[in-house]
Amino acid sequence: DYLDIYCPHYEGTVPASRVETFTLFMVDQEGYRGCYETPGAFKRWECNRPWAPFGPIRFSEKIQRFTPFPLGFEFQPGETYYYFSVPSPESAGRCLKLRVSV
Repeated sequence: DYLDIYCPHYEGTVPASRVETFTLFMVDQEGYRGCYETPGAFKRWECNRPWAPFGPIRFSEKIQRFTPFPLGFEFQPGETYYYFSVPSPESAGRCLKLRVSV
């Protein structure tokens, strides 16, 4: 299975003050509840191209038990994984949270 994240995308003339950009982190349950970065959290993706020329940028997390890739993440059955986003300082966005149960 895959978890697909689509970054906010804007066409035309949208004021910069209304554009959302953010960084998405994988965190522990404490960071998820409080919506803040905790020790051990790591950055998964940055959504920082709101006017990408070919549409919204998509990031995919492959939900798998084993991975041969050093930057891949291994998900264990029965576990819950937590993500949250931090809006960029100039962004109109807010903290968003996502909980994934495997």
